[in-house]
Amino acid sequence: MSIHDEGDGWRSYMVKPVGPATRELVGLAVGGQVDISPPLGNGFPRVLGPDPLLLVGGGFGIAPLYFLARRLEAQAAGPEVRILYGGRSARDVELDALAGLRSEILPSTDDGSLGFHGTCVDRCVDLLRREGKRAARFTVLTCGPHAMMAALYRAVHGLVHEVYVSLEEIMACGVGVCMGCVTRTGEGTVPICTHGPVFRGSDLVDIALETGHV
Repeated sequence: MSIHDEGDGWRSYMVKPVGPATRELVGLAVGGQVDISPPLGNGFPRVLGPDPLLLVGGGFGIAPLYFLARRLEAQAAGPEVRILYGGRSARDVELDALAGLRSEILPSTDDGSLGFHGTCVDRCVDLLRREGKRAARFTVLTCGPHAMMAALYRAVHGLVHEVYVSLEEIMACGVGVCMGCVTRTGEGTVPICTHGPVFRGSDLVDIALETGHV
């Protein structure tokens, strides 16, 4: 699940029903009440500069990227933003979840049933190669399955300026005490709920190890 959007006095979430708790959440009636913790940890950098951005989402990882894109589009003279959204098939790509965005949306599916035939990693590499030398100006911001983000980082880290990843993880205590949501960084093992969920890809051992960056 993830925060998807917010406005004056309201906030929306995207929730994938995979177990009893998430099924109960999506089954709530209007007026139902739940207790929630405030957003934990950090977010994507607030200041990203004028250079072009690629927002790469896999599955439900698209939710916080929509949230980010809305804020980037609200900036005066904001950066060029393109959104790469991948899923296994067309039914896994919820384009309605991106309604209202002005940014270019580039879907991809593993089976070719919608948009680019291949993964969002394949689509990102294809786009950057077409950009030529300009690719070095791009910053990539991504959220989705860990394996997808690791593959994306390893594919583009030498082509682009920077890669930021938002790790999807269950957070138990939310304050860094239980150490139930940890990741390995170049500075040691840290809780994602307090030090993340957004990290530079180059700082994460499990993502950057094969490239020799960490």
